[in-house]
This record gives sequence, structure tokens and C-alpha cells, in this order.
Amino acid sequence: MREWGGRLCHRLGAAAPDWEPRQPVFFITLIDEQQIVYPAGIERGWRPNPGINGIRRIYRRALRGFDHFGMLDPALYVSTQRVEGVPRFILWHAHALVWNTSVADLDAWAKDLRPTMRAYLPYATGVDHRPVRPNGLRQLIWYISKTPRKQYQLFKRDTNSLQQYVGRLNGVNAVRLYSEMRNMKLPQLTFAAGEGRRIVRTTIKATCDW
Repeated sequence: MREWGGRLCHRLGAAAPDWEPRQPVFFITLIDEQQIVYPAGIERGWRPNPGINGIRRIYRRALRGFDHFGMLDPALYVSTQRVEGVPRFILWHAHALVWNTSVADLDAWAKDLRPTMRAYLPYATGVDHRPVRPNGLRQLIWYISKTPRKQYQLFKRDTNSLQQYVGRLNGVNAVRLYSEMRNMKLPQLTFAAGEGRRIVRTTIKATCDW
């Protein structure tokens, strides 16, 4: 991931010592409640668990037409028996960096996409975009690329609305998450288009690790 991050910085003109991109870059978060995966052996009603390739396809399609690089991120929800009827589940969402676009274009894109992509929590948005701060590019490259470090819990308020709590991923749940992801390859977790795809292809050729 250091390799693709370096190539992205080079493309955006971000160099030492400030590492500020020479053009606007935007940070995108996509959350679709349909991309929830229940533990193996637990039924999900009429709809089976989505596969990782299908999840990747959904989020990749959402960013069609933009130069971008993105990665899937598993949010592990634990102790969800009272809320969801299962002991735990993973909500797959996505983060991406997008460039060669404008706030106006992203506003129009988000307005069209939001009715089809809803976050699990009713007060959250399924489509979010914000400009990357001039000194924040490297931090977001790390954030998109990092391994999961958090676990989430849900509680129902007296009004039946949901409250979310975030904690550090403990050892037991780290093993559970590893079990769910152990057969996944990095190309299944990443997606890109336009200039982003060229950066990924060049990275693959340079590292030969994928």
C-alpha cells in the first residue's frame, strides 16, 4: 500500500516536505446496509449473504466515471443478538480518494446516489464526500489502507432508535474477523477507475505481490 500511495502522491504533485496535492482531492465514504454479512450458518431470510466480489462491484459501480482509488472496509458489529437477532455481523463499506472532479459534480452525484444507498444507522448518510485538507493526504492514504482496529456495538434507546458505541478490536473478535477474511485477496478488497486503475496496475507490476 505504500507503493500505490507513493504513486498517487506523485500523480497529484504531493511531495516532501509538505506533501500537499497540487489539485483538489476528495475523500469518499460509501455505506450500503444491503452489504451486511451474517456469520456462516446463520440465515438472512430471503436474501443470502452477499459475496465479497458482489460487494466490491456495488461500490465500484457507485464511483463509475470518477478517477479514484478505493478499498473495502469491514465494520464488525458484536453483541447484536437483541438488535439484529444474530450474535454479530460485518457491515462492508468503502472509502475512496477521488480527483479530477469538483464539489458541484460530487454534490450532484451524491444527490442521485443517496436514494439507492442507505446507511445502517438511520441518522447516518450512505454517501459522504469532503475535500481532503492540504496536509491530510498521507493520513487518508493510511486510513484507507489500514487493517481493521475497531469493533462496534448497538443499543436500543427507549425510543427504539439505535445508539452506536465504538471500541478497540479485542483479541477474540480479531480472530473472528480474520476467520471471515482469511481467504480474501487484496485485489478483491480494492477498486479503482480512470487514472486510479493505471496507478494500481503499475503498482502490481512493480511489486508482484498481488
